[in-house]
Amino acid sequence: MMGTEDKTLFCFCHWGGKNKVLPDGSTSYVGGITDQIIVKTGIKYNDFVNAVFDRLGIDPSDKVLQFTVKFDRAQLIRLRDQEGVDTLLEFNDGFAHVYASSSEKESNSAVAPNMDTTRVSTTEVEAVSLGSAEEEQVSADTPTPTPAPSHQWITDGTPDAAANWSEILVGEGQAFENADAFRLAVFKYSIANKFHYRILHNKPRYISIHCAADGCPWKVSAGIEKKSQNVSIRKFVDSHSHPPLDSSQLKPRIRMKWLGGIMQEEILGSPDCLPRKVCEDAEKNLAIKLTYRQAWSVKQRIREAIDEKSGESYKLIPWLCNRLIEAMPGTIATWSCTEENRFKRLFVSYDCSIRGFHVGCRPLIFIDVYNLNGLPNSSFIVASALDADNEMYPLSYGILLSMNEDDLLWFLEKLKLVVQNREVVIVSGASLPFLSSLDKMFGDENHSFCFHCVKENFTKFVDGNTAFKVQGKGKEIALKYLTDIAYARTLDIYNETLGKICSFRRELYDWVIASQPERWSNALFRKPRWDQLNCNSMDALNSFIEEEKFVHVLELMEGYHEKLYMLLQKNKLKIEQWNLPIGPRVAEKIFENQKVGDNLAVTVLSDIEFKLRELQGREEVVNLKLWTCTCLEWQMTGIPCSHACSAITLAEMNIFQYVADWYKRETQEHIYAEVMDELAKFDIPHPDDIVSSASSGNDVVLCPLSPHIKRPPGRPRKEPKGPQVETVKRPIRCSKCGGVGHNKRTKCSSVAQ
Repeated sequence: MMGTEDKTLFCFCHWGGKNKVLPDGSTSYVGGITDQIIVKTGIKYNDFVNAVFDRLGIDPSDKVLQFTVKFDRAQLIRLRDQEGVDTLLEFNDGFAHVYASSSEKESNSAVAPNMDTTRVSTTEVEAVSLGSAEEEQVSADTPTPTPAPSHQWITDGTPDAAANWSEILVGEGQAFENADAFRLAVFKYSIANKFHYRILHNKPRYISIHCAADGCPWKVSAGIEKKSQNVSIRKFVDSHSHPPLDSSQLKPRIRMKWLGGIMQEEILGSPDCLPRKVCEDAEKNLAIKLTYRQAWSVKQRIREAIDEKSGESYKLIPWLCNRLIEAMPGTIATWSCTEENRFKRLFVSYDCSIRGFHVGCRPLIFIDVYNLNGLPNSSFIVASALDADNEMYPLSYGILLSMNEDDLLWFLEKLKLVVQNREVVIVSGASLPFLSSLDKMFGDENHSFCFHCVKENFTKFVDGNTAFKVQGKGKEIALKYLTDIAYARTLDIYNETLGKICSFRRELYDWVIASQPERWSNALFRKPRWDQLNCNSMDALNSFIEEEKFVHVLELMEGYHEKLYMLLQKNKLKIEQWNLPIGPRVAEKIFENQKVGDNLAVTVLSDIEFKLRELQGREEVVNLKLWTCTCLEWQMTGIPCSHACSAITLAEMNIFQYVADWYKRETQEHIYAEVMDELAKFDIPHPDDIVSSASSGNDVVLCPLSPHIKRPPGRPRKEPKGPQVETVKRPIRCSKCGGVGHNKRTKCSSVAQ
């Protein structure tokens, strides 16, 4: 084979149609799928084959490739190795044609294998259900069309779900709820027993289905029953005159609504699964291969069907709220609706959570907002506290169908009922409208910004500006300065670090000043936060509610109750495993401080006062009677700092006696003294049994209807939209005179004059 010159070919890729030879000797490809790739000299055989099949979106197993040359477009040449690729490049100019076909249908003729000429994403053929005025019939005399090729091949191996379908058709007299249920049963039976079938009669009161193989006696017929209106099998001949089809021959046609019904339980079990996961599950459990688009369509159909059914479940929200209050008096479970009686918002806080918060939790509440993918444009707001071992303690939650200030204030008013007269500090990582609502309800002096959110906005500012560039190690230095500013406990250290970031970059200094550091810096925030600058509990909370973010309101309420029940029970049992008067997390922090304190130089000032010198030369004074240290860490956290640990060890005192009561075992036992029980749903009514409103004397009980929600275009946000990040624009500078605010074409001459 002589070497090919450097060239680029536009390669037509064909699959699923047929190549017709016209009277003038030219060829025309009819039907199927036609796509294209660009081929260049030097491409390897494996790369070429993979590119063709990837472009066509078909499985390369049991497939062969053929091509033509420029002097004979009718003759197909088998492409089997690198020499074939070189031949294709050598003897074609400008463009080339490559044909994919099944290996068992490969022919030596000049015409490509004859296949159906219709390109389809699914091979769905809708049949008219029983009871319809119109009929779609296929008589025995009518030739049965060859099933169009689809990407839904049956793969090798026994599928997990289809293995249970081989006996889904029992025999004569077997009843089905309706005609669609009967057709679906026949489809499953054909999958498990590997044969094709055709519907001969599809009348309003009678269906007849035969095996598609010529001369095969297998058939089943069903009709509607007069009294029950069920569809029952009248005749069933369960024998074939041919062996089961192999995996390459069995290419069933399937309706998307059937496939959705089969996979509904699996998809609802993992509502956040990607279409690619649906493809894998379909191949594993049903032995059916789906394209990405088909899997996405299946998931959407299931979600739409569930949305229709879940509309009635909103009527059960009042019943569930009343059940929560009956089970635990003192629980706050309330909801409201619009003027049209459409569900609008919900707030729930359990009595055990409220009691635990008041008897043992610090006056510190974390609030965050999540998107509910099951309800577009709606938000799931969660308020949580910390227990004695610094673990998340869920306090309340709410569902808002909109994020306007009215609804946010409604949620905060309900949260105020939970807090009662106790003054609390709110750590929030929400968006700007939510921050203003918090200030109105709890006061701006009690509202702290989550430092993690501040850090994210700082990073966006650094990355998104156009006036300067801070990358690599420079960006790491800037982030370190910001962290030092946040955790600085004294004004001296705060001002010192602020000066460092100012000398590093004036724009970063200006951003820090504009970001209200008095809301997030330790040195400037005057209320106790116990060193909790971030919504640390939000990581645990995110995994705690991850699955519930994708379901509807009633399912979310039930799922949240179940998870909270398990969390409280687990934490209550963990108290028995405490080997110290404090929890494991707090103990670990003390042990770390003791290690650092062992390297400090100590000067005894008195029985209760000690001066400690760090390796960097900084000196701190500890007073064991007042529980203070000039570094302020002990006062801010309630846990002895490294200086205090060193002084306590020197004084031969029990270090656990100097830990704040917030972290003691007794406090943890008080918090989890009362926990909730499992939700009793044995007498839950059916939504159809509940009317939208019922009156009893002067009392009127309303049951909300499902809200009118229209899904916005585009991909849903994973998190709420945060505050806008201010960017710095590069000023216009004149290249002629060096002035700022103009260029040489506009005002340079006038400015010069």
